[in-house]
Amino acid sequence: MKFYANDIAAPGQRRLRPSFIDEPQFGAFLDAFPDGVALLETDGTIKLVNGKLELLLNLARSDLVGSDLAKHAKTAGPLVQKLAGALRQLKRIEVSGTLNSQRNVTASIGILRTPDGGAYGALLTMRETGRHHRGHARSDHFRFEAEPLPATGGALLTQRLSAIARRAATAVERGSAVLLTGETGSGKTELACFVGKAGASDAPPFVHVNCGMLTDTQFDAEMFGIEPGSALDTSTRGKLGFVEAADGGTLFLDQVTDLSPVSQMKLVAFLENNTFSRLGSMQRRKARLSLVTATNADLPALVASGAFRRDLYYRIAVVTLDLPPLRDQPELVTALTEHVLRRLNAGRTPALQLSPAFVKRLAAHAYPGNVRELTNILERAAAGAEDIALAEHFVVAPDAAPRPSAAPAASGGEAAPQNFRDLVQAFESWVLEKSIAEHGSKRSAAKALGIDIATLVRKTKRTR
Repeated sequence: MKFYANDIAAPGQRRLRPSFIDEPQFGAFLDAFPDGVALLETDGTIKLVNGKLELLLNLARSDLVGSDLAKHAKTAGPLVQKLAGALRQLKRIEVSGTLNSQRNVTASIGILRTPDGGAYGALLTMRETGRHHRGHARSDHFRFEAEPLPATGGALLTQRLSAIARRAATAVERGSAVLLTGETGSGKTELACFVGKAGASDAPPFVHVNCGMLTDTQFDAEMFGIEPGSALDTSTRGKLGFVEAADGGTLFLDQVTDLSPVSQMKLVAFLENNTFSRLGSMQRRKARLSLVTATNADLPALVASGAFRRDLYYRIAVVTLDLPPLRDQPELVTALTEHVLRRLNAGRTPALQLSPAFVKRLAAHAYPGNVRELTNILERAAAGAEDIALAEHFVVAPDAAPRPSAAPAASGGEAAPQNFRDLVQAFESWVLEKSIAEHGSKRSAAKALGIDIATLVRKTKRTR
């Protein structure tokens, strides 16, 4: 039986380790690994780390190299303490858990030995598990398939959409930024998920950011994260930013036109060379990601009016793809209806059938809300009908119904405005309401109209 000694007892008794360990190229070799990797001395000192491990631990390479692994247990999490304890005993270990950077990982320590059994170091590996999609729950109402299939087979991708999807996937694969435009509910988010392979097994990260939720004060912390242990870090664990979370995958900026001018400026600075700094840190980091953005606003008009930065527009609109509205795709209306009906009937007794009159109304409707509106119409019918949806079960939401003309009625109904000022205010209110309905939010409507959001809110409240 052979016993292995702990070689750190006396320098004269240390085993000779392979010379390639100390070669400069060995660091580049570790950086090629898709998982986090670190080379450790037997006393726990970190000798080399790769970029992926920096990301997983949310710690800079300069803070890791030369330090004791156990020192980072408080910042990175108790899992690191278990790894450091196993290394002290020169034992191999594999553990799973959640780091303080909010990432679920499986980590292991393997002891490196010379041919005669002497330990000269250890290799730490860390693989992230279960992070495919952050900040967005996918809808089952509308999905894209890789190739078009007959409608009876359940595919929801027309020939026109199939071509758009292939162009988007090819552009992202070749490193080009993709801008998705189209009316609200036309499937921009679902196409972005398709391009980013969100939800697929072993898929790269897909991070969905709702830009309307990012204020100027939140932008830096949410987008770029907070350095652990810095003065701005109230949790002592730091904060993982959207950019770092998307590293190696896709960053999807939904409703990018909702970003304020200040946030747009910061986004331009990041996109200039894909580098950033966490809040509380001076170290520049590089993110390797694909960028997909989406908006239902008239972006060229916003650029022309000065509401959207021209330099940002040219960075995100390398490849612009416009999704057609549902009213221009009658074949998709049929496929979607069959798909949603199957989903509804899977949990419904008795199964719902559509009457010819209901189907006729489905085919004739304009669908200003596109896919979302069609889904809502069918769900309302399923809630109100017994086994057959009749024409009276076809109910359109009030905000999606055609709006009345601003011109006063000749007779009957409400009284017409009595003076020029009332007439102007009535027309102005109609324009504001129409713009809000078309752009999906008051902020987007204000940008499209070239007015301040506070002005729009004040004028819409005036009519209530």
